[in-house]
Amino acid sequence: MKREVLLLNASEEVLGIVDWRKAVKLIESGKATRPHNYNKKHRIKTTTGTYELPAAIVLIQYVHIPWSDKLNPTRQNVFRRDNWTCQYCGQRTKDTSKLTIDHVHPRSRGGDSGWTNLTTACPDCNTRKGNKLLKETNMKLLSKPKKPKSCYALRMVGMDENGEELWGRWIDIHIE
Repeated sequence: MKREVLLLNASEEVLGIVDWRKAVKLIESGKATRPHNYNKKHRIKTTTGTYELPAAIVLIQYVHIPWSDKLNPTRQNVFRRDNWTCQYCGQRTKDTSKLTIDHVHPRSRGGDSGWTNLTTACPDCNTRKGNKLLKETNMKLLSKPKKPKSCYALRMVGMDENGEELWGRWIDIHIE
């Protein structure tokens, strides 16, 4: 169980996701607390009992974050955008150890690491394609890679151990 915790600014705007260790440090140092009227939590076993960690925490002091519309692709977001499916053979798995990221136009040949050049591939297809352009292989993409409209929705869908949603109060779950 990952026990990810949603990190909120003092205004309750979403800042990101932190692991449970970072969340405990923020709470215990007095820099964060449980949001008002929010009771969802992770139970963490310790040597002295059970620590009840809120599944979302809010910072005590507001942190100014410069606004940016630049949405950088992450490994997990590319997998989510492509529905955990190899875009060459169609093999689907949520086991991310059985997925790789392929640069459609290889970096060594001038390709970038942007949304429109990254795609999900199984290890076999990625190895078979290698450092070649698509036109140099018999391979075709199932769908052309594109930049999604919303990365927060792709990355921040928190579920507890029972499959219940944790962060709906702050995150609109629509994937576009």
